[in-house]
Amino acid sequence: MFETVASLAERAFRASAKYVFALNQSRLKVVTDPMYEAVAARLLPADTPLSPRLLAQSYDHNLFLEYRTRSRKLEYFIEDFDFSQAKPELLTPRQRQMMHTVALGETSGAAVADGFLRAFRTMPELAAFFGVWFVEELNHFLGYHLYLDRMGERWPAERGLEVAEVDFLPYADDPMEVAACNMYQELLGFLVYRRFASQVKDPFLANMLDRFAKDELRHYKFYQSVVARRIQQDPSFRRVVLKVFLKATSPYNQVSGGVRNVIDHLEAGAFYFRKPEFEYFTKQVEFLLGDPLEQVFANYFRGAIPPCTVCSHEAYQCSCESFDDGEPQPRRKPEWWKHVSPRVNGAPVDMPIEAWANQLRTAARGASPAARPAAAATASA
Repeated sequence: MFETVASLAERAFRASAKYVFALNQSRLKVVTDPMYEAVAARLLPADTPLSPRLLAQSYDHNLFLEYRTRSRKLEYFIEDFDFSQAKPELLTPRQRQMMHTVALGETSGAAVADGFLRAFRTMPELAAFFGVWFVEELNHFLGYHLYLDRMGERWPAERGLEVAEVDFLPYADDPMEVAACNMYQELLGFLVYRRFASQVKDPFLANMLDRFAKDELRHYKFYQSVVARRIQQDPSFRRVVLKVFLKATSPYNQVSGGVRNVIDHLEAGAFYFRKPEFEYFTKQVEFLLGDPLEQVFANYFRGAIPPCTVCSHEAYQCSCESFDDGEPQPRRKPEWWKHVSPRVNGAPVDMPIEAWANQLRTAARGASPAARPAAAATASA
C-alpha cells in the first residue's frame, strides 16, 4: 500500500515538474529561477574542486578565430544534397512525428536570433560566432523542411511564420548565461540528432541527420570552451551552468504553442536520449562542474518517458541498438504543424522551400568546383 501511494505521489510530482519545465522560460521565471538557483547551490557546494580536465585546458582569448578556420574546411550547402534519393516511406510513425519536432527547433532560429545577437552585441567573440552559427543552422532549417516536403507533409507557410513571429523572451540578462543556455541546447541537439540518425532506415536521412549532429557538436564545443574559460576565471559560475541544465533550457518552451505542446516536444526528444547519451551527458557535466552528479540526473531523467518497450529499462538506461517499436508518440495534437491562427492583416505569406533550393542549385552550378570542395564532398557522401 505504501509503495502504491509513493508511486502515485512520484508520478504526480513528475507530471507537475514537466509543467514547471514548460513554463520556466516564460515570465514565470522570476519565480522559478530562484528555485533552480537554490537547488543548484545545494547540489554543488562552493568548495567542490574544479575538474582536473578543465584545469588542464588552456583557452585562447578569442575562440572564434579557431572556430572560423575549422568551419571553412567543413563548410557545405544543403542544396547539394540529392533529395530525390530520400525514402521517407521507410520512417516509422514516431519518426515522421519527430521530423516535425526537429523542424520546429530549427525553424525557431529566426525567433531566437534577435535575443542572441542583442545579448552578444558587446562581445565581439560571441557576436562573430553568432553570424557563422546562423548561416550553418540555415542548412538544418532548409534540410528538414525539404525532407518534410518529400514526406508529403509540408508545413503551411503561416505555420513557419508564426514561429518566426514569437516575441522570444531572453534566456537571461547576463550574456554569459545566454552562452551557457546555448551550450546546453547544442549539446542536447547533438545527442538527439545522433541517436535519431541511428534509428532511421532511410540512408539519405541518416546521413543528413549525422551531418547535422556533427554541426551541433562543433557548436557545443565552441560554447563549452567559452563557458569553461569563464569557470576557470570564476568557479562560482558553475552554479549558473547547473541551473541552465536543470531548467532544460531550449527554444521549444517558447515556440511550441502551449504547455502541452512543449511537453510533447520535450518527450519526443527524450525518446532518443538513451544510455550512451546519458553517459556522454554526465561526462560533460563532470568536466564543467567538477562532479558528474550522476545520481541527480538519473533521478532527473527517470520516468521522463515510459520505459523501453524492447528491454523494459528506463529510456536513459536503455542500450538497445534498435528501440523504435513502430508506435506513434501519444500527442495531444498529432498534426499540430497544420494548425495556424488567423492573421490579423490577412496578408498572404509563402515559404517556397523547394523553390529556394532549386534557385540555390542553379546558382551553385555557376560556382567554380575548386571553390566548393567541401560541398562537393558532402553531395557525394
